[in-house]
Amino acid sequence: MQTPSSSLHVISSRFFRLECNHEYLFQSEYKRSNRTKGLKILRCFPHCCPEHIDRSYCGSSLSVEIQLAECPSESVPSKPAFREILSVFARFEAVSDGSLCPGECVDVNIMEQEVQTETHLDGQWIAGVLVRPLEVMATNHEPVKTDNDDNDATASLEEPNSLVYNLNGKAFSKWYYDWESGANKAQRLMKHVLKAYIVERIAVDRDNQVPIISNQETLMQVYRVVHVVSSPEFTVISYRRAPMDQLQLAHAHAAVQLGKTQSPLQVTSSLLEGVSPNGLRTFTNEIHHWGVYKSVHNANVAREDDVAVWSSKLNSSLQSEFYEAEAKRRRRMYSNEQELVHPLEDKLCWEHLNAPAVAVSKSMALLLAFVRWAPLRLYVPVAAELVHLLDQRIFELVPASAQKTTKPNCFSRLLLQYAQIEESIRATGEGATLRTLLRVASQTVLWLYSQETCHWIRQFFRQNATSVLDKMAMRSCFLHFLRELEERLSAEVLAATALRRLSNVAEEVIAAVYSCELFYDRRPLVRQILSGQSFAGWNMFVAQMRDTYIGATSLPVSLPPLCRNVTFLAAFPPRNVVERSWNGEWCLDMDDVQWDVNEIRSFGNGGKSSADPRVPDVSLFSLVKLISQIVRFEVAIDIRESSLRVCASQGLAGCVDCMHLVLDGKDRVYRTCPNGITSCGGDGTCGDYVGEMCFEDTGQLAIFLEIYNWSLEQGTRSYHVRAKIECHNSGRLAVDGDILETTGSSTFPSDKLSYVGEMSLRAKLESIKMASARRYDGTGASRDIPAASWAEYGKFHLGYRKMCER
Repeated sequence: MQTPSSSLHVISSRFFRLECNHEYLFQSEYKRSNRTKGLKILRCFPHCCPEHIDRSYCGSSLSVEIQLAECPSESVPSKPAFREILSVFARFEAVSDGSLCPGECVDVNIMEQEVQTETHLDGQWIAGVLVRPLEVMATNHEPVKTDNDDNDATASLEEPNSLVYNLNGKAFSKWYYDWESGANKAQRLMKHVLKAYIVERIAVDRDNQVPIISNQETLMQVYRVVHVVSSPEFTVISYRRAPMDQLQLAHAHAAVQLGKTQSPLQVTSSLLEGVSPNGLRTFTNEIHHWGVYKSVHNANVAREDDVAVWSSKLNSSLQSEFYEAEAKRRRRMYSNEQELVHPLEDKLCWEHLNAPAVAVSKSMALLLAFVRWAPLRLYVPVAAELVHLLDQRIFELVPASAQKTTKPNCFSRLLLQYAQIEESIRATGEGATLRTLLRVASQTVLWLYSQETCHWIRQFFRQNATSVLDKMAMRSCFLHFLRELEERLSAEVLAATALRRLSNVAEEVIAAVYSCELFYDRRPLVRQILSGQSFAGWNMFVAQMRDTYIGATSLPVSLPPLCRNVTFLAAFPPRNVVERSWNGEWCLDMDDVQWDVNEIRSFGNGGKSSADPRVPDVSLFSLVKLISQIVRFEVAIDIRESSLRVCASQGLAGCVDCMHLVLDGKDRVYRTCPNGITSCGGDGTCGDYVGEMCFEDTGQLAIFLEIYNWSLEQGTRSYHVRAKIECHNSGRLAVDGDILETTGSSTFPSDKLSYVGEMSLRAKLESIKMASARRYDGTGASRDIPAASWAEYGKFHLGYRKMCER
């Protein structure tokens, strides 16, 4: 948002603390402890004042002093006025995080919704409270020193243009910081700062300009950043980990000193002299923290795998445990003597050393991007082959006893309808020239969601779930997954085609994007994939592995601790008649499906299709992904908890790790889709939903569900699915609803794309509303008619039959 420069200028600003005589204000390292409800508190921040308190809330408040420049009376409001429009908001940030810069604007509502309060402790912003100058002078003694304070700290407080804001001014100041840490070295060494943003409140009109006088044309209130105050950098360590780190450093230092004059064997004997067998075991675990946690985490994961294997490792002999600890201790001693490697440098070195694997990841990313971009209407040259492949896919999911018709299934009919549209309007002529690539793309999509591939991926992630706790193990696991994925794809799909290799497929994708007008808007995305040396798909891999680990270690409390082969029905048993009618496995009735998409409806009525050849419609990838989630699944409702669980028959998740929806009418985010794919790997593009469970006047239980799918790509729309789910007395499940799409060609402005993952559902909807209002004003339409943010894309009806209980 472009706004005129501020007439308020900050000469100087600093952190300080009232009534404090300590020499230094900040420390270079802080411990952090976990409290109830998952809250994390920095201990002893910014320092213990007046003395240390042996509690997690040990800490003290901070103050921010602002020195404003003198301005002519005609260019700036009176002093009481700028005290009213100026505010201070502070937050903790990692140095690698994005920060606000002077001149940037933030919506007032968005910032104030994230302010910490007694009822909203997880808010990221700490609001500053303006202190009257007399109060400051009455309570201020000699302030503490900071890194950039060389002058008299009290002199500036006497200036008429000085303002002081208190941060966290309570009797016991609790500094909450919910940054996600980890066991890897890069995260442990991450630097952090406390930044105080000095902002002024301004009004912005419909033209994104600051009006002289606020009037009815004012569209929104924003905070504009005037100045930023930053603390010195510091590191954050876990309170429980701190004694362990100190013990490691002490042993490492002792070993280095002894190693100067003694052999390694003598060093070991000296360190362990007089230690009992139990003490040796304790020392071994403490000297290498991975050994402390690995047995616990792996035992939890093994609850559904093989508990006996881990039990045998835990009961291994003392001798093998000693040698293992000694080897790891030597490696740690060596690493402690090396220079600390910056996380970015470490990442670049890893990618450079594995350049061939980086190339494979980019080729795979290009292929998967093409199958997501290519619309169904482009598959006209291979429509007959594709219909046959889709039928085979449906046969894998639907048992023969449930197939009562020989007519094409609803998904094949949808494909044929799009093919008819393409043949009718002849929007593009590229389909025939892309026949080979389209055939490879269709076979790849169906192979990716096949029963065999899903089983292999599920087993791979579950067997390697504990690697998410170790950065090096995670990287090794990712390389192994890339290699095996390429080998399987080449052997089972590409070997039977003319392209033969994945690299050849990637070249064909690049050629298609740059030769076909249909993919004109996708060229910047191709350049983005090809540029640089970073791995493609790494973030999604980590997110999926993390959710697999969470699911494997979070079995329902109703199950026995060592339950392995549990079924969905046993994990979530029904408790009453209504739940018994809902809970179970359901299969889609192919004869009880209705699609009413606007593009197809307009063609069927004899009208001209509304499909824009430059904006792709439904892709084959989306269709096959939808099939994997809605054709056959298991359902479990819990009326007492107002929740719904859905688990697809063939997916990446286990039988109890499924989509879990809380139906309380609040904005929420689901962790996994019904087919087990995580919602956390798309930077906030999916996962948002609102659900509600209620009994209607007829006594029938109904579930109302709204799910959002956001688009971060320019020129593509976002979708909003609204559905009503009912279980009739006839033993059939009905899902009726409609699909809405955004009216604009793009959902979010470019300056907000990097923050979508952090935005709440309300903020996303407000962003769409604002974009629609600006676009509507640009058309010159009457302002009496409200701008529409969403338009109907189509309607649907899905009917299900309940499978016999096994």
